[in-house]
Amino acid sequence: MESEINSQAEIIENLINRYILNYCVLIDIPLCINRIVLIASGSSYNAALFGKYFFENISNIEASCEYASEIAHSNFTNFDKNVLYVFISQSGNSVDTVLAMEKIKEQGLKTLCITNNENSKLYNECDYKFDIKAGLEYAIAATKTFGASVVMLWIIALKIAQNKQIDVTSHIENIGSIRKNIEDAISDIENLDLVSKILSKQQGFSICGYNEKFPIALEASLKIKETCYINTCAYPLGEFIHGHFALLNKSNVLLTFLTSDCTNLERNLLKKILKTYKAKSIVVSDTYDDYDCDILLKFPKCQSKIATIVSMIIVVQMLAFKTALRLKRNVDKPQGLNKVVDDKDLK
Repeated sequence: MESEINSQAEIIENLINRYILNYCVLIDIPLCINRIVLIASGSSYNAALFGKYFFENISNIEASCEYASEIAHSNFTNFDKNVLYVFISQSGNSVDTVLAMEKIKEQGLKTLCITNNENSKLYNECDYKFDIKAGLEYAIAATKTFGASVVMLWIIALKIAQNKQIDVTSHIENIGSIRKNIEDAISDIENLDLVSKILSKQQGFSICGYNEKFPIALEASLKIKETCYINTCAYPLGEFIHGHFALLNKSNVLLTFLTSDCTNLERNLLKKILKTYKAKSIVVSDTYDDYDCDILLKFPKCQSKIATIVSMIIVVQMLAFKTALRLKRNVDKPQGLNKVVDDKDLK
């Protein structure tokens, strides 16, 4: 797991260099897209939520996310012919994702996949396909394939925007420093050992994030569950105050993602929570700010939005890794877990 976390700087740099040249995105996608539906499971579903954010905020196009199992095993067949259906799977053979793809292909609809396997069902059968070329991932918990999938979705969003004559210069400038940003995040996360020590002693805790930081919170929750067997729950920060924060009556830790561009709304929401409950507040951020928190889990500030997102992904992965080591878990082969890539894995 540690090796695969460390490999992301090179993998993501190669991905960007392969598809972006002189501010131009060099990929083939449909020209006329009215809406996007992203379909995935597990960590790939969390990546899909980032895709929704990118498509709506960069490409100015409506997007939604669906769990592959819900599509695959539902009776619904009235799919929209003006939609691009995007499937995300590390293996390209994840059983529910493949079944969902086959169901949609039967309707003659446009399909696109992001995978780490050119010799897979998804890659062979989708109309448009992208191999993130992350190399074989040995650890059960997705790390390098997750980071690369998120960046690939960002690249696709840029291309859709360019096809719509939207200027994406501000998103791409400074992208040349992303490798250094990732390497800095891996090597320089303040209070990482302290926070991992605190989390390793919890039976459960809540994780919050607003807007694009909500998928980060979900991925943090999943990674900690997978590697540490700690019961974590993730919420949008604004939603958390609608009853969910009663959990803080039993749990004394709240982990929140707030970056240097966060809004006053985000700060005020956190302050409202902490005024009501005396939880130990841990904030993940790229800047020192008035978060009124007990511990700041700080990573180096980046020059681009996508680099900041990838750096937060690194923080999540390193935090899960360090916490699992403290608990003496087998981070590469968590007990009872395997990648669901065949029908027998569901039986």
